[in-house]
Amino acid sequence: MTALQVTVTTADEARAAVVSGVTTIFAAGNAGGSPSPLPLSDVRAILAAAGEQTEVVAAAGDLSSDGLAELAATAVTALVLPVPGGDAGAALLSQVGRSLASTVRLIAAFPPEAGPDFELLPVAAIAGFSGVWLSAPETSDGLTKAVKIADIARFIAAARRSKLSVALSGGLRVVDVGTLLPLRPDHLGFRAAVSEDEDPAKPLDPARIRAVAAAFAIHSVRPAPDES
Repeated sequence: MTALQVTVTTADEARAAVVSGVTTIFAAGNAGGSPSPLPLSDVRAILAAAGEQTEVVAAAGDLSSDGLAELAATAVTALVLPVPGGDAGAALLSQVGRSLASTVRLIAAFPPEAGPDFELLPVAAIAGFSGVWLSAPETSDGLTKAVKIADIARFIAAARRSKLSVALSGGLRVVDVGTLLPLRPDHLGFRAAVSEDEDPAKPLDPARIRAVAAAFAIHSVRPAPDES
């Protein structure tokens, strides 16, 4: 079943998300519209506010090796690292996987600008990553505008073949739930759609979180498309 994931920047937002029924939280800042690492003190406060029953994944951004290790030591559920395409992406996956895959779950986040890099999915699995994430900036027109639905479906199917979990996010709105949920990603991530005035820079709006959750309930009964 696909989980509703909400991006939070503070402990107060984490509490608001949990009270609204969210079970997966993405702890991240918003530097230039893209997820960025939060200070360790903020991550620890979010973990405390979220409680033991809530998964907390954290943006790792361009942290150094020491910074990644320190973030992993906070006991977050997983680290989300942006991965470039091509050889540079393969090198990063291998390097980070060797140093951290045995201590924390790792998720490779791919930007959608050039389309999903399908060749890196098996590389991520071999490197010890547990999941992949196709993510557009929250300030963009959204993931469904940046990537064709057919390519998103192919990305999910390719990830499944490599036994990787899949998350989708970036400028998603309530109307996107009906389009993406039938593809059965493991997580759909929201920020703008669950914020006041649909502005990702503003605080979370519990009423909007409940509206997205209601859309999940409505569309979860639809059959998934053939992924063959």
